[in-house]
Amino acid sequence: MPSLIVDRHIGRGGPLNVTLKHLQAFVAVAQEGSFTRAARRLALSQPALTIQMNQFEEELGVRLFDRTTRRVLLTDNGAEFLPTAERLLEDVHSAIAEVRDVAARRRGRVGVATLPSIAVKLMPGMIASFRQAYPGVSVHLLDANASGVQARVRRKEVDFGLASRWAPDEDLHFETVMRDPFRVVCRRDHPLAAGDGPLTWGDLAEQDFLGLAPDTGIRPLVESIPDLPASVRQPPVEVSNIATLEGMLTAGLGVTVLPELALPEDARGRLTSRPLAGPALSRALCVITRRGRSLSPAAQSLRDLIVARLASGPVGDQHG
Repeated sequence: MPSLIVDRHIGRGGPLNVTLKHLQAFVAVAQEGSFTRAARRLALSQPALTIQMNQFEEELGVRLFDRTTRRVLLTDNGAEFLPTAERLLEDVHSAIAEVRDVAARRRGRVGVATLPSIAVKLMPGMIASFRQAYPGVSVHLLDANASGVQARVRRKEVDFGLASRWAPDEDLHFETVMRDPFRVVCRRDHPLAAGDGPLTWGDLAEQDFLGLAPDTGIRPLVESIPDLPASVRQPPVEVSNIATLEGMLTAGLGVTVLPELALPEDARGRLTSRPLAGPALSRALCVITRRGRSLSPAAQSLRDLIVARLASGPVGDQHG
């Protein structure tokens, strides 16, 4: 921008009262070389356009045009300022087009943090459906334990999370979207594998129980059961993730309880599970968002798809 204009701005001691309409009027007059043609291009009356240009020149403190009865010519200051004004308008138009693309889900980015079991068993089918509907939107999926999911949402690393609630947090909103019942898991040759009816917590009292670490969402839920057997409340073996737990189960080191979504795939069929009752236990899976903050249009669409899909049927129907 010309130094004369900058000096004028500084001399005023305040911000310039310049609008987008002023820039559009200046560029139109400069490009058309005529107030009449510029007014027609902008769908304005010529007196209204003249008022806008007078305001603009007064605000900048320089004359931008030399006017005669026959033609309109740029002054030196006007000629120097024209490329800047054209670039500013182009930047504004580009920015508006980008925002409209984001609003229409033609482009954008969605970040989601979720539990590993959900990332593996639920998200592939839902992301496939979302990408089919909105191919211009990229999805970034991060997996973590329950405490990690909450932390990523709180730190604004992702748009939202999908997990069980690890701990209360006044900065986060938890919207329960489904419940995931717990089952007893053990090797197929384990005594508890016999039968298909529900087992009680008391049935686990004399078993070697394999527990998950306190920073998972599963451990606090298990500990919420009243009169929990001592071997379950203080397990002899404790691990921090489901993959390690599967290895311990396969090796015959004991039994555990897990939500259905977290059950090992166990391609070789070495493990089995039975319902758990007396009392039954389930984890609430929640969409976790920052309280008081709205989602972007793309993130809102993915959130809506997830909620609708989880409400439409049992866990086993969520893979496609």
